[in-house]
Amino acid sequence: MARAARTEVPGTADGARPTADGARPAEAEAEAERTVDPGEAADALLAAYTVRTGRARPAPERVAVRSWTPNSARKVRRRIFVQVDVDERPFAVAKIPLTSQDPKPARELEVLRGFGGSPPMGSARPMDALWGGFSMSHVPGVDLPSAVDPAAGPDALWRLLRPAVDHIVELHRTPPPWPEAPDAPRGPVEAAAQYVREPLFGVAHADEALRRALLAQTHGDLGPWNVRSEPEAERARVLDFEDYRERGVAAMDVVNLLVTCALPVFPDYPERGFDWLYERVFSGDHWFSSVLLRGIAHYARGTAQAAAPVLDLLPLTCQWLIERIEAEGRQTAHLFYAPFRDHYLDRRPSLVGSLDD
Repeated sequence: MARAARTEVPGTADGARPTADGARPAEAEAEAERTVDPGEAADALLAAYTVRTGRARPAPERVAVRSWTPNSARKVRRRIFVQVDVDERPFAVAKIPLTSQDPKPARELEVLRGFGGSPPMGSARPMDALWGGFSMSHVPGVDLPSAVDPAAGPDALWRLLRPAVDHIVELHRTPPPWPEAPDAPRGPVEAAAQYVREPLFGVAHADEALRRALLAQTHGDLGPWNVRSEPEAERARVLDFEDYRERGVAAMDVVNLLVTCALPVFPDYPERGFDWLYERVFSGDHWFSSVLLRGIAHYARGTAQAAAPVLDLLPLTCQWLIERIEAEGRQTAHLFYAPFRDHYLDRRPSLVGSLDD
């Protein structure tokens, strides 16, 4: 069946043309970055230290302060992170938006507080609101992509991924800690409309997967960079609940995590291109395909779903990530989402059928 072509407007979901750095003209000036003094943020964290521990403020020689802005393609709505260690032990981290018009960190604080004292997925415990952002407990480990060794093979990658997939299963099997909102979506297509303008693609395998999709509370942006890994202990913790939803299309979390892990496994993809990357992921000729299928099957068993329709939500997942990023005034042409979406819609990979067996 031929599918209707999607009209792609560069830059934003509302069709406004972006400036060269990815921001809409009206927002480029409004969202000019402010200066955040890491020392002042550290002072706020040390004040929290005295309140929460009941101890006196530590002497300067006992304190180490580190600040960073994540090194990514993001050019607008960036965030600065400030970490304070006391006696060489991490105490807390502040996450502060560099534009005052960025509402997402403050919303994340509300979400994490809503879980009470035990945020899901091993996430950081929230502390105090701070300049449009918030402070939180330190989460040990390293970012998952930096723990991936492309030469280590499938079992090593699965040992890194399984704890994160288990966290996703637990999140999707657990009801939210608050009553369901009266306007919560009642069906999968309605839920998908929270993410994208056109949830149905006119392609049977993608649309049928959506119509039978599990609805649950979702993380919403579960790329591997939002997972902290402790490889030796085989533990993982998930960060960044800015895009959390009380009732969303559940499988998009695991599809995002597993497919996006192809990027650190194939670090030469920028030179070879996204068509080459897609072939490596879905042809079955590289061991990564076995890890992808293993992760999808493990998640599907844990959530009592059929496995193949979980992976068939890849086009929807990619479209959501495109629209989410562009709605923030950022560009997506340098990302794999559109090529992977189009390839999967044009022809369902044959290896997906093995998940039905």
